[in-house]
Amino acid sequence: MIKAIVADAGLLLPEAGTVGLDKFKVDLWVAHSEQEEEACPSGVPAITLGNRGQTVGVAMYRLKEKDSAITKDSVLFLSRRKGFVGRFTQGQGTTCGEWTRPVNKKGDKGFFKANPALGVCPVGCDFCYLHGIPFASNSLALNVGEFREQVGRLRQVRHRRIVPPIINLSETGGLLEWCAQYKAPEIVQAYLDASVDAGVTPYVLTKRSLPGLKLGGAHVGISLNPWAVMVESSPGASCPNDLLDFLYRARDQGASTVIRWGPVMRGYGRHYDNLADRVHAFRFDRGRFTVDLIRFSKQHPAAAEYPGLEFRAKKWQEPEWLQREHLARVRSYFPHATITGCKLDPEVAVDWVREGLIQAMPCACWK
Repeated sequence: MIKAIVADAGLLLPEAGTVGLDKFKVDLWVAHSEQEEEACPSGVPAITLGNRGQTVGVAMYRLKEKDSAITKDSVLFLSRRKGFVGRFTQGQGTTCGEWTRPVNKKGDKGFFKANPALGVCPVGCDFCYLHGIPFASNSLALNVGEFREQVGRLRQVRHRRIVPPIINLSETGGLLEWCAQYKAPEIVQAYLDASVDAGVTPYVLTKRSLPGLKLGGAHVGISLNPWAVMVESSPGASCPNDLLDFLYRARDQGASTVIRWGPVMRGYGRHYDNLADRVHAFRFDRGRFTVDLIRFSKQHPAAAEYPGLEFRAKKWQEPEWLQREHLARVRSYFPHATITGCKLDPEVAVDWVREGLIQAMPCACWK
């Protein structure tokens, strides 16, 4: 639960192109220049720091002076992000790195991403890999105007070996989940519109529905599990029916869609049967599915070594035969769907392609 919100005073400057700031009750402003200091509203505590690298540490110290129970996970930082757009090329040894397409002139494979949100989102999935990444803070960037300038430069990506990009807005944090928490769809909408206007397809993946969005031109995914599983593993998620309704409306608006199925939890077979029936009812049975199988896989052994992730690795890591069984079950549910995996072992995945369990294409990060 968020107990305090810290905001970068640079968001108050017009050149930031800030969106949605009024949806948050700021407890502490952090300025980094005289101009930002002067822009801080009266009546709210503010500090001025010459070094941006000190922001999280000093802000946490000030907050703890008032409430010793404050932790990093109970504070949301509203940031003015400097560098949004990047390329993910660290998927070596997985289909994420070997079955995707080149994203630079050197031929490195992966996908384009942006980072409007960083850190663990309010859904709180116990299997999320973001638990193991040492982010300085959980943050949400509101300077969409500057994002618009940066994503516009992707128009220049026209090398003959590089496909004009889809950009993943959900790789490093929960953009939609935070905006759903604070009822701020206008923030998500601004990121989507900036991407589409730049000729780039924005990809958003969510476990929370967010009404009020215009999703035409976007690539939209939901992470779906039976409600009995989500209550245990993703306590802040929307229920499956709400997520399917959100995706249905996105498709109706012209968005391309994908369902991220899982991670599959053993012992809930009847619940998955019922969930498949709901997917059929919403007529997604001939669509695209990415089956989330290997969060903590042999090709990513370091994931289990992050502090606090040991129990998660033991809980979710499964043998190859059981992963195949999960895929076969999804294929039986949706025989006419396009089914892919997420971060699979390429050597194993080739066999699954030959068996017709999955298609030889990358996951949802490519449209």
